[in-house]
Amino acid sequence: MPENNIPAAYMSKQVGFLLLPRFSMLSLMSALEPLRVANRFAGDLYHWQFIGASNSIEDGAIQASNGIPVSVDDMANINKLDRLFVCASYDPQAALDQGLINWLKHRAREGTHIGSLETGCYALAAAGLMDKHTIAMHWESQAAFNETYPNLNLCNGIFNDDNKRFSCAGGSSSMDLVLHQVSQDQDDELADRIASSLIHERHQDAEAGQRSLLLHTPQQQALRPVIEAMADNIETPLEGADLAAIQNVSERTLQRQFKQAFGMPPRTWYLQIRLQRARQLLHESNLSVMQAGIACGFGSNENFCRQYKQMFGHPPSRDRRLDYAIGYAGSDRLGSDLWV
Repeated sequence: MPENNIPAAYMSKQVGFLLLPRFSMLSLMSALEPLRVANRFAGDLYHWQFIGASNSIEDGAIQASNGIPVSVDDMANINKLDRLFVCASYDPQAALDQGLINWLKHRAREGTHIGSLETGCYALAAAGLMDKHTIAMHWESQAAFNETYPNLNLCNGIFNDDNKRFSCAGGSSSMDLVLHQVSQDQDDELADRIASSLIHERHQDAEAGQRSLLLHTPQQQALRPVIEAMADNIETPLEGADLAAIQNVSERTLQRQFKQAFGMPPRTWYLQIRLQRARQLLHESNLSVMQAGIACGFGSNENFCRQYKQMFGHPPSRDRRLDYAIGYAGSDRLGSDLWV
């Protein structure tokens, strides 16, 4: 029963969550809970169902990256949907086949509001459904996605929704995306009440950058222009003088600022984000070890391998398309405090 008399602006919406194997449970729950609370506050606004691709269902379920199976309905048995979330995380292309691609295209022709959580946009891109739309996705996956789909438009926002296609970076940003959709379906008052109930500080601005959310202190925020310049110049790294010029300070002052903000000089920070980018490319693209090193600004393969081993404790060849088991051990992303 609703807890007040807030009128529903529209008829109930039928929402589907297409779960690809090793999807992120955090992203799914962050998207689902606002719908549950919306119904609690305002009545029968949303109905949802979990859906699996026919070639991926095992014993009636799809397994999340944390190893928990979620019961699903076969996509072949799904009728018309108002909104569809494609939920993925690790190895999002493994489950893609022509049957799934055709099913997504059919949903689009029906006028379904289709989008993705985290790396679910791989499926939409393979179906040609993102060609004229801006894509928000997790910062760790952007480099590999751009290698596969260089002509698609990625942004650094936490989510994007143009009323035909939507996407988000995953994790807690899934909640911001759905709260935005609730505000569009109903009104801002209901979305704000849901956010308050879930003790969530709502990010209403879709352009809120993932990078800025990872800079926690005033000293770190002050270095944001340099940090962004580093992240945007991985293949051809900038010199120390160029970085200092961005901040309009001397190289010595920039070194002091970085040590105060991050506990390391800018050169070390820059090296680490380049190595993190290389690691992501090895996990999520078809690039060879040498190609990944070149893409991350290492002119020498020997130097790349040495620096990589020093940072991660093993050579880059070990991470080449590794089926990364940490996803079953409690972490939904590769992750680090650095971002690229």
